[in-house]
Amino acid sequence: MEGSELLWGVGAVADRLGIATPTLRTWERRYGIGPSQRTSGGHRRYSETDIRRVQMMNRIVSSGVPAQSAARVALSLDPAGLLAALDSDEPGASRPAHVLATPAESRERIEAAACELDVVGLSDLLSDTMREWGVIGGWVNVLAPSLAHLDLQVAVGAAGEEVRRLARDRVESELRSLSRGFGARFTGVRPVVLTSVEPERESLTLLALEAALAAKGVAAVNLGCAITPGALGAAVGRLAPAAVYVWSMTEDVDWLDAVVADAPPTTSFLLGGEGWAPSRPVVGEGGREAERAPDLLATTDRLITMMQTTPQPG
Repeated sequence: MEGSELLWGVGAVADRLGIATPTLRTWERRYGIGPSQRTSGGHRRYSETDIRRVQMMNRIVSSGVPAQSAARVALSLDPAGLLAALDSDEPGASRPAHVLATPAESRERIEAAACELDVVGLSDLLSDTMREWGVIGGWVNVLAPSLAHLDLQVAVGAAGEEVRRLARDRVESELRSLSRGFGARFTGVRPVVLTSVEPERESLTLLALEAALAAKGVAAVNLGCAITPGALGAAVGRLAPAAVYVWSMTEDVDWLDAVVADAPPTTSFLLGGEGWAPSRPVVGEGGREAERAPDLLATTDRLITMMQTTPQPG
């Protein structure tokens, strides 16, 4: 898709980001942080991903990390990882001025601590990760891949179930702590409701979403996994939430139609996971349809928008 997008020259990027042109040229020459595209005439141009990489470089350098270390980290992020990291407001505030670990290096350290059943070390690594990268950036680039790799290690017999359980427990504890620490206000606010139809799968993703929303000042009520029609319907009826997010990986959920139909007309519905039909016509009050969200970042942004556009009490 980048071949059809708008491409930017170095001067335009300098004006757009407020970074001096000589600095951009130095970053390109010394560290490879620069344009990856060429025009038909051979002129080098920045794509949107290139620009995000420059933004990431600038953010890390501005926090006191040496340029060489900052470049290593910025270059290690894929396009989705860049988006997730840049979306977080927290990164950079407390980074020490030493060599910063790339996401891959952080994942390796976290997995090693889990395999050694090092509770203190693992907890410290998780805390550092979320402080350095923010909720979404830390989850997308480090925590979720680490947990997935540990699941694979357990499945092939390279690690024990106790390793997986410890890792999930510590990650859960860290995410819950972040949600409490951000202290989203519930009084007089229509929250968003988060839930999953799966018995356990993606429970940590829901916690990550809750923490990410709390970081943005959005109150969320997390109903957890294996939700039943009665429980979700009762919660929606009592809370009249601004939005409801429902995750499913395995199957379309027919009973959701009735929940949507009975919900207040100002409550929006957002579907996550691969269990839903591609164009699911979940129709509620006024002919509205439930929307789809492809990933955690898109989900967070959409729920925030739904919250902002929904009338609040009082």
